[in-house]
Amino acid sequence: MPLGDAALLLFGSLVGLLVVGVPIGLAMAGAGAIYLLGTLASWAPVASIMFSALDKTPVLAIPFFILAAEILSRGGAIRRLVEVFDTFIGHWPGGLAVVAILATVVFSAMCGSSIATAAAIGVVTLPELIRRGYGQRFSLGLIAMSGGLGILIPPSIPLIIYGLVTGESIARLFEAGFVPGLVFAGLLILYVVARNWNRPELRRPRASRAERIAAVRSGADILLLPVVILGTLYGGIFTPTEVSALAVVYAIAITGRHFAGDGIGGFLRVVAAACVTSAAILFVLAGAAVFSYALTASGIPQFVVDWIKARDLSPLEFLIIVNILLLFLGMFLEVISAMLITIPIFFPIVLQLGIDPIHFAIIMIINMEIAAVTPPIGLNLFTLSAIGRVSVGEVFRGTIPFLAIALAMLAIVTYWPPLSLVFAR
Repeated sequence: MPLGDAALLLFGSLVGLLVVGVPIGLAMAGAGAIYLLGTLASWAPVASIMFSALDKTPVLAIPFFILAAEILSRGGAIRRLVEVFDTFIGHWPGGLAVVAILATVVFSAMCGSSIATAAAIGVVTLPELIRRGYGQRFSLGLIAMSGGLGILIPPSIPLIIYGLVTGESIARLFEAGFVPGLVFAGLLILYVVARNWNRPELRRPRASRAERIAAVRSGADILLLPVVILGTLYGGIFTPTEVSALAVVYAIAITGRHFAGDGIGGFLRVVAAACVTSAAILFVLAGAAVFSYALTASGIPQFVVDWIKARDLSPLEFLIIVNILLLFLGMFLEVISAMLITIPIFFPIVLQLGIDPIHFAIIMIINMEIAAVTPPIGLNLFTLSAIGRVSVGEVFRGTIPFLAIALAMLAIVTYWPPLSLVFAR
């Protein structure tokens, strides 16, 4: 089939299915199946491709990390985490806002999802931020943007998916995300402190030593969890999949008292919510495998590689083009879908131009962080809209100054690869 016809059939089918409201995972699988039917006169390989995409041990890390995040967020652990930070730095300029960022960093180190991070931290901190006098728009934007750290700081579900699709080491990908995640958090903290420096009315009274000791005793278990997860992972004790299972066991252990009071029904509802989220992600992953198979068979990725080579683009020029495309796509696709559609096209060019695939992964993730707070599909906007009971537009207006910081972070990571690769060697 001519390349133009193949592209029209493949992408036309995908767009058509999405327009009529077909879920993204099914739409990608359907578009791939339509292409295979048109070229091979059979879609027999579809089931095998979908099964093979999920028949990998690292895939288990996705539902485990989601379950751990659900248990922690609904088991009262996040409130105890916030209280620990608040007793130590709540009296700083912008103290509670800094607390929200630090709590996001810690929760990100045991979660892997930006939506789960924004929801868990938002439910606890948003009402208190507004009560203490922080503007509603500022508070909404802060949590929506800092929630994006959930997919940059390891363990990160999008990084796991990137590793599954490209064959790159998930452990190296986690190592690469750690420093950029902390730098991004640091930039957010600097902005928050500078903005609220001359507003002493926002600060809480300095906590006493007894209050701090009590808070640390109450939250020591949740503070220890990121140490356990990252320590066993980077220490080579456990693989990412084993660490995800450990996170679930640890989460159950430290929230068991809370769920004991709710009864078994409360815990089963948490498990059910995690299963629904996991199933949705895994189905998108399986559907994307069919689309990727058809895309490769069509020859489109190779055509794009040849087109780039003919124009003699430098790696930096290519990365600038990729950033623009991802920022645009992120406005209309949720994070995982955008990644799974674009990775098969971009990855061969990344290898051809000699760009480090690990560095490229971090660039892609930061683009997806921005996508999470960009209308019309930015899911963090909808999450905070539901929590704050305000319009999505109101949340987006609050994110604008934080978006400027995110774009600056994207430029830094794009132009300075060592920031991503300092540990991923």
